[in-house]
Amino acid sequence: MKIVMYHYVRPDSSEYPFFRNLNVESFRKQLDYFGDKYGFLSKEDYINSISTGIEKKGVVLTFDDGLKDHHKFVLPELQRRGLWGIFYIPTGHYVNEKLLGVHRVHYLKGMYGSKYILDKISRNMTNFSINIDLINRFETSTYHHFERNTTEKKLQRLLNYYLDYPTRDKLLDTLMEELLDEKKIYEELYLTEKEVKELSIAGNIIGSHTVNHKVLSRLSYEDQFVEIKESLEFLKSIVPIDYLSFCYPYGYNSSYNKDTLKVLAAMKFDDACVFDNIGSNKTIRKYELSRIDCNQFVQI
Repeated sequence: MKIVMYHYVRPDSSEYPFFRNLNVESFRKQLDYFGDKYGFLSKEDYINSISTGIEKKGVVLTFDDGLKDHHKFVLPELQRRGLWGIFYIPTGHYVNEKLLGVHRVHYLKGMYGSKYILDKISRNMTNFSINIDLINRFETSTYHHFERNTTEKKLQRLLNYYLDYPTRDKLLDTLMEELLDEKKIYEELYLTEKEVKELSIAGNIIGSHTVNHKVLSRLSYEDQFVEIKESLEFLKSIVPIDYLSFCYPYGYNSSYNKDTLKVLAAMKFDDACVFDNIGSNKTIRKYELSRIDCNQFVQI
């Protein structure tokens, strides 16, 4: 079983010259390649494989972050080919109608580049401190699978892992207000509730991706429980969910911990995906299903 991870699937944009996305034509080529080389696992065989712990051959497609890309570009392609996928949707933005922190970072560096944003942040570094323990925990365990320059990794580690969340959010508030039209981006970025329903009706699995897309291992057991429980409850208020699938925000082994696994077990989740770029599940560990980044196949 090969579980492939996607995020942004869209046409390239000159407005965001530094943005990291998979263009739609490359997505189509990847689907052609997967079909020819491996074949696709049916939803029924996938669920059976997880429940029995017996691996079955084939590719499973997963799509993170509840992006409008997935309705506009991905869904028509899946329907044309008779395929299905798992769509992991964070829910916090439906309440406050603001970009989640992870996507604010993507759009800031996507338009201006990592160096420009990091330079602006560095001018204000005296206004806040960084927890050295967090650097020790996450510096070597994050972004090692990506072909990114040192500046880009430094920016993303700082904003996603090192700063405490109130400080991070206040900093991003300032940057967004100065540099981007957040309202416009919000309206164009996320799936509407209607679009989530259409994904579900089309036979896809709708999975939980927490409320706020935070690094779960940085949170207490109680806070992790709330992030996961409230996300699932919101999704259930939109669509019927009888198979409980979860995806750890950021996906690295260091991004979750034993408390996270306890929460998933207590809530009786059926599976959960990590991101390790191994791409094989010969041994089925239902709360640590291996995934491989779609960018491993960009040269196809």
